[in-house]
Amino acid sequence: MRYETFHQGQCTILQIKEERFDAKLAPSFREEVEKLSSGIGGHLVLDLSEVRFMDSSGLGAVMAVYKMLRGKKISVVNPQRAVKELLKLTRMDKLITSFDTIEDAVATMA
Repeated sequence: MRYETFHQGQCTILQIKEERFDAKLAPSFREEVEKLSSGIGGHLVLDLSEVRFMDSSGLGAVMAVYKMLRGKKISVVNPQRAVKELLKLTRMDKLITSFDTIEDAVATMA
């Protein structure tokens, strides 16, 4: 999985540098977040700007991370239309808030 992480205040931003978030990527996503989990601040921001396609495996991986990081806030930034619709269709948008920009997501922790 290609990604970058950085911190802004209490937020850890994970930028996923892949176009497809599917069964091929899901296991490595969970593994990488598990490795990073001890260093994740109070808010994990998943930047999905480059993800054009997400299937149920990708959605399941995001949900697994949501459960893994219980007690911490998780949000997504700039999900593409198809990903946004998937989050809404599965009602995950009720658990994981979407923001247009990283700055908007980070501002919720200020």
